[in-house]
Amino acid sequence: MATTVDELPSSPTSPRLVAVAPGASSMAPRQTKVEQLFETLVEAAFDLLHELAHVDLCLYLHAPHDEQPRLFIRDPRLHGLGPSDTFRLMHTVTMLSNSRKPSAAFRHGDVDGHYVRSIGESSDGLFVFGGIQETDTARRMSAICRAFAHVLHQFHLDEDPNSVNRHAPHVNLDTRAGATIARVIVRNPEGDLQGEGEATNTTEAIVNAVIEAIDPTFHFDEVRTLDLGHRSAVLAILRDSREQLRLGMAISGGDLVRTTALATQRALQFHFAPA
Repeated sequence: MATTVDELPSSPTSPRLVAVAPGASSMAPRQTKVEQLFETLVEAAFDLLHELAHVDLCLYLHAPHDEQPRLFIRDPRLHGLGPSDTFRLMHTVTMLSNSRKPSAAFRHGDVDGHYVRSIGESSDGLFVFGGIQETDTARRMSAICRAFAHVLHQFHLDEDPNSVNRHAPHVNLDTRAGATIARVIVRNPEGDLQGEGEATNTTEAIVNAVIEAIDPTFHFDEVRTLDLGHRSAVLAILRDSREQLRLGMAISGGDLVRTTALATQRALQFHFAPA
């Protein structure tokens, strides 16, 4: 049975998650390319949710631990809401963000909703979607929210331009019969992991090598390299044995080979830390 918002217990451990005032911009007037990428990923998550089903409620609240929270809303459109409805929506977001449960069903007005909370190293997150009746669809949508929450919490990891050099797997490239051979060593506290991957292009060979080293049940889907001006972001998109998304990202100052390996490693070392 769905819980009403007012019945949700508040959590004293997550006071940082508070609703943004209606009408406030979710971004600074002049966005950096990193901020643009962040917003693009949020919008991509919304697009995937809409592809699965029509939703009447679709939003994401991102709360960095040392900055003001940012609220992204696809549905409902705030300009179409009256003051009372806007207040009720903000109240719902605030109550859900302070819930002790990592995910659950709830009811907002006449809409049956679901939420997924997440905690990263330096930010908290809350995906909310509503208007879904089918349990299986809601489960698949929750999995999408978890995958995107995982990568949205990674944006702080590479603020230091040298972080890739310190944390990325070691990669050695070779060629054989027209194919690229990638051999990787992934550092691990319990002993280094090694893997080898082969493909007709270098990027896929690197991804396959990291997959073999960490978890061969995954497979390559796509890697996107995005220009951030003086740096580049690599987004690794993988699928598990159930074809569910796993996303990982790393930002580099130049070495795209090791950045690709690190993005893949982060996708595979998926850690969804609920509240």
